[in-house]
Amino acid sequence: MQVLILCGGLGKRLKPITDETPKPLLKVLGKPVIEYQLDFFKRLGIDDIILCTGYKSDMFKKMYPDLKHSVEDKPLGTAGAIKNAEKFIDDDFIVTNGDNIFMFNFQKMLQMFKDTKDTILALTQPVSPYGVIEVEGDRVIDFREKPILNFWINAGITIFPKNSLKYFPEEGMIEYDVYPKLVKEKKLLSFKFREGTFWLAIDTTKDIENAEKKLLNRK
Repeated sequence: MQVLILCGGLGKRLKPITDETPKPLLKVLGKPVIEYQLDFFKRLGIDDIILCTGYKSDMFKKMYPDLKHSVEDKPLGTAGAIKNAEKFIDDDFIVTNGDNIFMFNFQKMLQMFKDTKDTILALTQPVSPYGVIEVEGDRVIDFREKPILNFWINAGITIFPKNSLKYFPEEGMIEYDVYPKLVKEKKLLSFKFREGTFWLAIDTTKDIENAEKKLLNRK
């Protein structure tokens, strides 16, 4: 099993700090975001890691010389970045977004993949950043502080069988150009996680602050 970490984004919503440092290398509690993923997979015994980079790729090469690096000469989209790394892929593979921090029962997800050999997409339920107020007419009847929302979102973690590479275009996005093909052929399953887990995408400075608070609370 291999891991491909998508690290090619420009991190526009985190400018100007991403003018100097690509988003996966921004630090949370003094540790680059991507290292939370590297440690996560290392604990599972998975150490065949491919970094799919573009923006400031030299910084990744300098920091992680022992990993494999697939570099885009121009932005190819998430699906194109994986297709660009095909020369390194010789096994079933996990794809993650390099700006996410997560902790969940991956072994259970992996077992689901082994049992089905279908592509497995991890889903999670986000927590609302706001309290929710339920009203009846003008009267407030309930107040819930930051509840878990009642829908599922893509957690940015997918396990693909190696033969799924035929669905990836030279340029394009996984969400628009790969998943719909797998859905049509009934080859895409979901793995839902929520309780006893940690998941956060680092898109804004507020996300960095939230991640640091949540990680400190887990210690």
